[in-house]
Amino acid sequence: MAIPKIPTWPRERDLATYVKYTCIHFDLELSHGKTWIDIGCRTGKAMSETKRLCKARLIGVNAHQIKVLAGIESVFAEIPQDRSVYKNFRKQADFLTDVYGAFTYDNDPLAVLIYEASLLQVDGKAVIISLEAKLGNRGNRQDIQYFFETVMGQNVKFKRFRTYSDNSETPLNSLRLTITGGCHSKYSLETLFLKA
Repeated sequence: MAIPKIPTWPRERDLATYVKYTCIHFDLELSHGKTWIDIGCRTGKAMSETKRLCKARLIGVNAHQIKVLAGIESVFAEIPQDRSVYKNFRKQADFLTDVYGAFTYDNDPLAVLIYEASLLQVDGKAVIISLEAKLGNRGNRQDIQYFFETVMGQNVKFKRFRTYSDNSETPLNSLRLTITGGCHSKYSLETLFLKA
């Protein structure tokens, strides 16, 4: 019996790849003084390439110790288990990305989504890219939208698109989740996890 291939993603993604997957104009999102948190930034290549576009505060989060490029605040934390990023950056992110990072690899993607959404400022935006299978069917997505709107005060949109991994010969169904608005919930992170 053949062992199925598990998709693997490029270890480093440049800014052009981020733009392609997120459909974001980084030069517009990261005006002077804004804060970008990238979950699973690796060496921070994409973040580093934005330095020529703007003077944003760049915070790269990795689960494992890795050397991050100059000009990026490096944080080592496994999200959502480690609460240090939440404690230090809650409601501070103008912009957050997770491109096949914690959301893709954690066993509780909904907890990751809540954690990441809690980092957004009032006018903040998060864009999370992952495999479509991480969120199940359309009914699950409607439940997630309802939870975010009613409990957290944020909007979530889903967009399906095709991508290729390093070892896939056929396109994979990926999902772009866009969360807008700051979290208005007064519940603790742990309580939000339980309510979800």
